[in-house]
Amino acid sequence: MIIKKDRDTIHNYFEDNSGVTGSNADFAAIAETEDDISVFLVEMSKSKTAVTVAGALTGNTASGLAFGGSVLSLERLNKIGEIQKIDNKNALIAVQAGARICDIKSKAYNEGWMYPPNPTENSSYIGGNIATNASGSRGFKFGVTRDYIKALKVAFSDGSQSYVKRGECFADKNGGITFNTSNGKKHIVLPKYNLPVIKNAAGYYNYHGADLIDVFIGSDGTLCVILEAVLKFIPRFKEVFGGIIFFENRNNAYKFVNKIKNISKKTEKENLKDSISAMSLEYFDKNTLLMIRNDYPLIPENVEAGIMFEQDIYEDNFDILMEKWIEIIENSDINLEKVWFASNITEQEKLRLFRHKIPEHINEIIRKNKIPKVGTDFAVPEGKLPEIIDFCDKVFKETNIFNITFGHIGENHLHANIVASNEQEYKQCRQLYANIAQKAVDLGGTVSAEHGIGKLRHIFLEKMIGIEGFKEMAKFKKSLDEFCILGQDNIFPKSYLF
Repeated sequence: MIIKKDRDTIHNYFEDNSGVTGSNADFAAIAETEDDISVFLVEMSKSKTAVTVAGALTGNTASGLAFGGSVLSLERLNKIGEIQKIDNKNALIAVQAGARICDIKSKAYNEGWMYPPNPTENSSYIGGNIATNASGSRGFKFGVTRDYIKALKVAFSDGSQSYVKRGECFADKNGGITFNTSNGKKHIVLPKYNLPVIKNAAGYYNYHGADLIDVFIGSDGTLCVILEAVLKFIPRFKEVFGGIIFFENRNNAYKFVNKIKNISKKTEKENLKDSISAMSLEYFDKNTLLMIRNDYPLIPENVEAGIMFEQDIYEDNFDILMEKWIEIIENSDINLEKVWFASNITEQEKLRLFRHKIPEHINEIIRKNKIPKVGTDFAVPEGKLPEIIDFCDKVFKETNIFNITFGHIGENHLHANIVASNEQEYKQCRQLYANIAQKAVDLGGTVSAEHGIGKLRHIFLEKMIGIEGFKEMAKFKKSLDEFCILGQDNIFPKSYLF
């Protein structure tokens, strides 16, 4: 274990994409081995020193930022194992928590495989992705990080370690789970609050019959330290086809998306080879398109929305599928002159850069203004998205604060970024977010579908599970972290612990 205390040396651990300032720690501990972590956690428990696990610090919720105590960095635990083929459709690979997503994806691609989760930050660590159950732009077809985790090795604050395989340990009817660790058995009882049955990254996983591995995924560094993961790979697609469609009427964008979703679901269900099957469906509102028009001057004028789509292709049927997309676009009364097509890897990379340019611009503004980011992460049940977007429009019109809305429309999951230029506007932004969060909950949705809660969204999670839910989470955390040293203030206020 390497210990660093000099402020100038460890300042890089005190900033992430959230824009939160004031992060600090007494020292940073850089683990060189997995056993280093167990020894370190025992020492910190004895002295009741807070431990904040730092990954690549690409997150938006400040969960990796310390406010006192210590920083535990996993940057040197970055080994990527060899790919183990299971059959023609599945392969596995063991990776340490500090392995970067870009390196994992590159290894998979070079050997004919694919790691499907596609988070915006390609430089993020797999440990952070697991801690927040990240997803990204291709979640419509491929789901979230959780769907590709087959095993986890974790360390608890008492120094014990556990290797948890998917499918081996489930919650009983009372939410109880007993499992083995290197120091003997542990028993936990899951919290009892209700979570929406949609894409969700808010609160500890407690669905009926929960698999133990899923309890640790999305726990945001509060229950354990992720050491290693076994990931599932699937076959790499041969080709990919995609594009961006610009709409003068937002309702027409919704109608087109619903049409593609229905066709795609039928294609997957019936295993049709020569039919449309969208890999991603992304939404950009008018303000988003205006924000990046200087970078992309060919964006048509007078457009209200953009929809980016991708289809992965595995057979030798590229031309057939491209014709089907063109046909459905034309049959939807869309002018082909307002469609950008990407029919090869080079053009597809341009689409990726277009999508990633949006958060890049927002993060630049956040850094310039030095005001924390206020970005929603709501998801709502099928059929409810137009209602919440209209609601967002209404509350945004009540202020002149800059805002954009974009995201994963295929999963009814959007990010409304409200960008404050001063402290007064920041307070207004937080209130706007609270109103939107309440609307999402009222519609049966979640306040966070992929980024988690971290240190910034306690008040919004409270709208989902209430104060009693926070008390349940605190009690649950203590069953795994007796002295409450891990990830203090992540997910729920630390005041519930002490």
